[in-house]
Order: sequence, then C-alpha cells, then structure tokens
Amino acid sequence: MSGRPVDTVTVVAGTPPRAALDLRYEVFVREQGVPPDLEHDGLDATADHAVVLAADGRAVATARLLDQGPRQSSVEPVGVIGRVAVAAAWRGRGLGRLVTAALEGRAGERGLPAVELHAQTRVADFYARQGYRPIGEPDVEAGIEHVWMRRELLPGLRRAQDSDAVALQDLIAGAWAQYPGCVLDVDAEEPWLRAPGTAHAATAGEPARALWVVPADRIGPAAMAGPAGGVLGSVAVWDRPATGFPAAFERAEASERAGWAELKTLYVAAAARRRGMGTALVRRAEREARRWDARQMRLWTDTRFTDAHRLYRRLGYTATGRRRDLDDLSATIEIEFCRLLPPLNELPTAAGI
Repeated sequence: MSGRPVDTVTVVAGTPPRAALDLRYEVFVREQGVPPDLEHDGLDATADHAVVLAADGRAVATARLLDQGPRQSSVEPVGVIGRVAVAAAWRGRGLGRLVTAALEGRAGERGLPAVELHAQTRVADFYARQGYRPIGEPDVEAGIEHVWMRRELLPGLRRAQDSDAVALQDLIAGAWAQYPGCVLDVDAEEPWLRAPGTAHAATAGEPARALWVVPADRIGPAAMAGPAGGVLGSVAVWDRPATGFPAAFERAEASERAGWAELKTLYVAAAARRRGMGTALVRRAEREARRWDARQMRLWTDTRFTDAHRLYRRLGYTATGRRRDLDDLSATIEIEFCRLLPPLNELPTAAGI
C-alpha cells in the first residue's frame, strides 16, 4: 500500500476489507461501547463501502451505503449512509466528509435521489454543513442519542402531474430555442404535454412508463432559483418489448437482450446545467428500467443536441449507427444510443483494494 495518498477513497461493493471492519470495531465497540452484535448487523454483504487506507494498509476512515428501499414509506427510493468511522489519530482532516461524499456519489450511480443517515447528535452539525437536514426527533440507539438526517441529491424529485403541463412546455421550449430550426408545436406534435401526468400513467395491458420532474422552487444543494410551479429538469422512461435489438449489440448474451427500456424527455434548464442534474436524472430512469427487469436502455436524440451526446457517452452509452427522420416541423433527424444495464448489485467497484 506504500505510495497510496491518504486522501484516496475506494468504494467496494459487498463485504468490506478486514481493515475497515477492524476500524469500525475500534471506534464503535471499544471507543463508544456499542454492543458487538449491533455493530455486526449482517447487512455488510449487501452494502457499498467507502474506505481510506493509510500507507501501511490500516483503514483510517470508512462508511457504508445501504440500498434497501426507504427507511419509511416514501414515493422515491432512499439510500442510507451509516457506520461512518475515522481513526482517532486521523480526525480533523476531512476524512469523514471524504467517505460520505464518495457514498453520495455511489448513491447517485444507483439512481437514488436522496440519502439519509442516523447521525449521533454530537456530530449533527458536521452533517448539517454537508447539506443534511434533520427529519425527525432525536432518539437513542445503543445508549447514544441520534437523529435522522436527509440530503437531497435531486431536490424535490417527483412524478410529473398534469398540473406541470405549462412548466414542462416552458422547459422544453427553452431547450429547443437554443438550436436553430427547432420548433415546439404542442398540439400538432407533442399533445401529451397538455396532460403529462395522465400520459405517463400506464393502464392495464400498456407498457410501464414514468416521468419525473425537478421543481424549480425547492431549496437544496442542487436547486436553483426559479418561479413557483416551474421545472428545472425532467426525464422519462418507457418499458419496451424485447424486439428489434440494435445491430451494434446483437452479440450480447441472450439474458442481456431479454428486455429493454427507452429513455425519453431528458431536459435540464440552462441555469441548472453542469451541476450533475442530467446525470442524476438518467441514473434515476435507469434504476426504474432495472426494476422492470430491462437489461438495456436505448434513446433517440436529435443530431443537433451535441451537448446531450457528450453526456450520454460519459454515462456509458454507445451510438448504434441507426438514424431516423421524423419528418416534423423541426426537420428532426435523430440518432440512437444504447447501453447495457448491469444489475444494481453489479455496479463497478473502484480499483485499489
């Protein structure tokens, strides 16, 4: 391990390295008096773990992320960060923030729009400075006072409603206005925008579909100033049958070709771009596609939307070589991108441990 910078954090999926477990035992059991059976709760094998190692191989900071649904009933899934531990001699160097931020990043990769943690009240201010807010009254666990706290990665994300119609039209019209020749005629070509919630409420026998929006008037780390009722971002996903597999992926395993979903309606207001919102919205849509057992995501995008193309490529999408002419008012020509979706429990593990 010599030569490893002490501020290098590695995220591993499943059972953490022995060094991380040793650090947790030292901090929670020996130092804080937590019963060993509470510290070893049997959930490590299903979690992601952030670990910082010193040059001699000892873990000096660690934390874990559980992706097992919300702590309580919620419209959107929530990740839970816990077991945040820093070796006594290494405190005050920002390592707690380092491992927490690494797991917030992993939560985003998993399509989780928010994370929660059960913080000891004595360090609640530490998390408050990172954008967490209390969401309940203090309670006691293992004889130590705690409080649940939450940080929004996509503040206010929710399913679209028909009342979002005007806001969505404004969002899309604003995006299209940046490209010469792009015309939004709602009634002639996009009538679903008159009632977007209804259009994405699949009935029995119809393909599953979902549309999310990020309100502009929510306060949070990624929120921007905006009018009440406005929308900063949107994304949709539609389940599709396993037909017409793109030629670029025809050698994929049959299990990977079992089903697919289509990414649609990805828009981010100009004032909110380059802050990670587009990435987070794509990952949320991918998470839903996985829930439908889709093994690939496809999308069609206007040839003029080159910024979007760069985003898709960064997120692992590949152009399939297929093109189509929509013969619409905007003279749109679209190209197709596709990405095979690994199961959530098979997200890539960072190298280093």
